Amino acid sequence: MNNPLVTVVVPVYNVEKYLDRCIDSIVNQTYKNLEIILIDDGSPDNCPKMCDAWAEKDSRIKVIHKQNAGLGMARNSGIEAATGEYIFFIDSDDYIDIFAVEKSVATAINSKSQIVMFGHTNFDDFANFSPLKIKTDKLYFEGEDLFNDLLPGLFVYDRGLGVRTGNKMFSLKLLKENNLFYKSEREIISEDAFFALELFKHVNKVAILPENLYFYYKNPKSLTSTYREDRQEKNNLFLIEALKEIEQNKYPDCVARALKVRYHSYTISALKQILNSDLNDTEKKENIYKIFKDNTLNETLSSDVLSAEKKTLKIFYYLIRYKMYYLAFMMLKIRVK
Repeated sequence: MNNPLVTVVVPVYNVEKYLDRCIDSIVNQTYKNLEIILIDDGSPDNCPKMCDAWAEKDSRIKVIHKQNAGLGMARNSGIEAATGEYIFFIDSDDYIDIFAVEKSVATAINSKSQIVMFGHTNFDDFANFSPLKIKTDKLYFEGEDLFNDLLPGLFVYDRGLGVRTGNKMFSLKLLKENNLFYKSEREIISEDAFFALELFKHVNKVAILPENLYFYYKNPKSLTSTYREDRQEKNNLFLIEALKEIEQNKYPDCVARALKVRYHSYTISALKQILNSDLNDTEKKENIYKIFKDNTLNETLSSDVLSAEKKTLKIFYYLIRYKMYYLAFMMLKIRVK
């Protein structure tokens, strides 16, 4: 089949400012055989009406209105409703290049791959565009390279690809036959990373499309930027559950090391959120020192894990490892500024 139906799932919640931009980039794809599923996740703004208006304009668009349950559950509704041969998940404040579907389908068919990954570009409200360079000359990964090279590379971004779902096209058969669904981000943070761990044990071949075709909006009000008192507790839960998944799937040690490096980046985010919060200086210091002394964090500060960190972070975590908390605190304050 040279022109298979492709499903594009768009979870929608409180994004009326960006929704038209996202949907416009999908309906104007050069590849026309699309099934576009908009999941209105109980959005409190004008998004439900906007979704319905788009469905009236384009017969390829279906709208599912549901009670709010979060991003992961919205994606799952899309998987259940999808009928295409391939599936994309596009966040509703992001958008894709008009050639993204056409090039991904051609790559999948020509290489007989179950997943196609491509690069992405970050952008903000000030029209600053920052493309992430794809750092691999390999166009295909299969066999042991999936677990010894690609999967750990996704966790630490050393391929310039990452585990984010948006810059990937999946075989829908791969997901449905293996009963693969997303965790709720309310249950476990970084549902994309956890999904990758569950997914890869079923994957035979991945193709790399060396172009930046996904545009990721850096929203200053996103869940990852907003201070939450329990953020580090959720980071710890993610690490514990992800390591269980790695052990259960018998992934090589390099995957666990890369996962811990990713957990360290989540810890940095939690620390930055505290510094940028409305807490007073004493409360900020107390909360930061609490994380420094966290047992789960300290168990990850082994030399083999820290050797994979970038130089500055390596120094920062060595300071924590050797209980030089004041120096680590000052280093953190300088980095955040």
